Amino acid sequence: MSGAQGKKGRVLIVGAGISGLTAATALGRQGWQVDVIERKSSIDDSGGVGLTLIGNAMRALDVIGVAHKCVEAGVPADFLNIMRADGTLLMENPVPRIGGSEWPGGTGIRRAAFHAILLEAAGNVISSLRCGETATRWSEERGQVLVTFSTGYSAAYDLMIAADGLNSSTRAELMPDIKPNPSGQACWRVPVPRPPGIDRTHLFFGGKHGAVGVCPISDDLAYMYIVQAYDGGRQDPTRLHEIFADEVEGYGGLIAELVKHVTDPTQVNFSPLPAMIVPKPWGKGRVVLIGDAAHANPPVLAQGAAMGIEDAIVLAEEISATPGDIPDALNRFVERRYDRARRVVEASWQLARAEVEHRKDVDIHAIMRETAMQLAAPM
Repeated sequence: MSGAQGKKGRVLIVGAGISGLTAATALGRQGWQVDVIERKSSIDDSGGVGLTLIGNAMRALDVIGVAHKCVEAGVPADFLNIMRADGTLLMENPVPRIGGSEWPGGTGIRRAAFHAILLEAAGNVISSLRCGETATRWSEERGQVLVTFSTGYSAAYDLMIAADGLNSSTRAELMPDIKPNPSGQACWRVPVPRPPGIDRTHLFFGGKHGAVGVCPISDDLAYMYIVQAYDGGRQDPTRLHEIFADEVEGYGGLIAELVKHVTDPTQVNFSPLPAMIVPKPWGKGRVVLIGDAAHANPPVLAQGAAMGIEDAIVLAEEISATPGDIPDALNRFVERRYDRARRVVEASWQLARAEVEHRKDVDIHAIMRETAMQLAAPM
């Protein structure tokens, strides 16, 4: 960790996930003294498997100097294969380079590898990262946030950033009535060996689920996923591998081949998919929400992580532009981010409900095309 005192002020970040580490790095590089706390006892990838970083995410990550590392660690692609449920190829679909010509349309990457890249970048510029610690209470006095931690220690900050995820305790304290809404969908994810020659995502349509896919994320690893309608029922954790196999029964090609590797229930991740957009101003006073704490959406547009990364970069830009007037900087931040995040949440929700309700009147391709055009614009 860097021991240098920030020239611009002191910032606390609650949460060491994707949004929190990106914000920590961006602010540290801008000369702020940054402390990060994480409620878990260690910094990890939250048990995730993999994700796809679309071009706008790469454009934002380039600001903190890690985009090229992500491309090198992952599997970049400018196409995805649209498959029939029986495993035959329907079409090769281009993935537009919405982040600019330098960045691939999409890059599949292991969550653990991505988290390690962000952690290394943050570690080079922040003051401290403390695990197993939470902010138990805070108040504002004379232009500072006075924070008391679960360890009993107290400190004063110019800004407190809540990047503590979908179930944010900070949001619950500030806005107890704002909670994620179920989208009516859930997602299964499980790691599998990467088949030889698979250099892009294969997305299967026409079966019993909205989407079934295989995404390569490293030289030797891919992950299978299912996005399906979900009524809120529980899954038996000891049978997740068996239930997953049942869900993809009838699919051919890669799916039938790879499901044979799904034998361990502890490797299967099942999670309901929520949707949420917190109303402006995304916080109170000198406490601001970013990432999943402020907005969440089903993964159909592959924008969950990207929106949090963009939040972090824009927030660092705005408060660094006027470090002596953080309240005004926070207003500018929310004005820049709110409509962009809202459009992604609403488009994702519309696509999720269309699948759940078997809507035939929703132009899925038009929604995805329009959203991509909007995200190609600067943050």
